[in-house]
Amino acid sequence: MKICRVFRMIWILLLLACVATRAWSADNSPQSMIRAHLEPSGPVVAGSQIKLVVDCLTTTWFTEAPDWPLFTVPGAIVSLPDEQAENLHEVINGVDWFGVSRAYRIVPQNSGAFAIPPFAVTVQPGQASGPVKLMTPLLQFAATVPAGAEGMHTFFPAQKLVATQTVEPSPKQVRVGDQITRTVTQHAAGTQSMLIPPVNFSDVAGLKRYPKAATTHDIVQDRAGLVAGVRTDAVTYVADHGGKFTLPAITIEWWNTATQKKETIVLPAVTLSAVTATEKPLFAIPVDALSKGAAHHIIVIERGQAIWLGLLLTGALVLIWAYPRLLTFYGQGRRYVVAARRRYAEGSARAWRALRRASREGSPQHIIPALYRWMDQSHEFEEPARLDRLARLDEKNANELDALAEAVNGHYSNQPTAPVQWTAAPTSLRRAVKRARKARKADPLLPPLNRY
Repeated sequence: MKICRVFRMIWILLLLACVATRAWSADNSPQSMIRAHLEPSGPVVAGSQIKLVVDCLTTTWFTEAPDWPLFTVPGAIVSLPDEQAENLHEVINGVDWFGVSRAYRIVPQNSGAFAIPPFAVTVQPGQASGPVKLMTPLLQFAATVPAGAEGMHTFFPAQKLVATQTVEPSPKQVRVGDQITRTVTQHAAGTQSMLIPPVNFSDVAGLKRYPKAATTHDIVQDRAGLVAGVRTDAVTYVADHGGKFTLPAITIEWWNTATQKKETIVLPAVTLSAVTATEKPLFAIPVDALSKGAAHHIIVIERGQAIWLGLLLTGALVLIWAYPRLLTFYGQGRRYVVAARRRYAEGSARAWRALRRASREGSPQHIIPALYRWMDQSHEFEEPARLDRLARLDEKNANELDALAEAVNGHYSNQPTAPVQWTAAPTSLRRAVKRARKARKADPLLPPLNRY
């Protein structure tokens, strides 16, 4: 009996230890909660922003950022700005809570009561076994509009609104199958682009409508902040048959916050005419061939294409006819260029530059061959060029030229001669050539007749 009592006491103690361990684990497991409230909490004016502040808290920490979903509210615009989350630390009932806070933006478009349905935010508390989903409470708010704006389809307040439209291509040049794009751009001063209502494009009988995604952007300046918002809506129409079509006028209503009155912008209607392409078969198909079910192909071509094809064929024939002549002209031109380059390479101008380069060196071994080459290429000397004819060029400087000729002869005969400045030889020769040409121009072409 004593042994049974001992085993019974041990069993009771183990049971109490398990219960205490579970209680301790439950008390020390991470706790999580979520809170949500509206700012302001009372009625608001349609078109103004309401903040939905959501706080996620835990008794430990978050290993990852909460998953903030984007929900919808009928008749209102909901957005989650790309702002940094606010860190929280609170003491509730003696327990430390840590978390983050984000603020949604809700803009009601009309008056009435609005309900924000509950939505789940997924968090990952530290030391937890897995992610935790927290549900927000159901929240409601009411929106009103100023007197005079009750009948507006969409209440859109702004300081100033400007709307323009474009139609591309020109409505006067449209054919069946072409795309016509109608674009409407709204420019609202002091308003975010996301708050500008979209433009409703109507269907047009005979035109297929293909809407495009709207584009928005805000104009922000460093000092002034938000200046304006711009929204662009576009739609593409395609005509499936010929005829006249009218894109209806577009009416945009908005509330002027400066005058507290409703204003309307009307973009005029656009009329366009779609024409079919003029096509003609190249040849007629016999009726009996069609009746017997023979295989056939119909080739059609437009007038403009026929004109371009004729011009291309004409140009090709002209090139074929003129090819031998163009080849001959090319050969003649090439020979002329080669001959001109040869004349230039063997002419007096190049020989004169060679003489000047040799004279700068001051070496008779280089100056004398360059001098003879220049005299052979120059038209001022007879062929063959001789040194004794240098003095005939310029009688005033005959002494300098004679000295130059004697120096050349003395160089070849190894006989001493008067010293000559070889570097100044080109200057004396150029002066002599100029005077010879001037004297030749002054002489008459025919000698004077003898007078008796």
